[in-house]
Amino acid sequence: MKKSVLTTVETRTARRRAEWKVVVADSFADAEADTRAYWRAATPAERLNALETLREPFYGKDQIGGRLQRFLEVVPLKNLEELP
Repeated sequence: MKKSVLTTVETRTARRRAEWKVVVADSFADAEADTRAYWRAATPAERLNALETLREPFYGKDQIGGRLQRFLEVVPLKNLEELP
């Protein structure tokens, strides 16, 4: 089943690329509306692929799970009588 889903996504992507067209907007509001309509028509897989395409140049292919290392350090508490 997974293969047919990928094929469907690939088919939709190929069809969408074949149908690309230049759109000229009269205002920023029209351009925003066109952009929102485009992404609303996209499948969740297409949206994630676009997000990954934007993420990859900054973090690389292998940096998906790279995060800061967490550590815990125990600091001994001074004797309360010595505190000012």
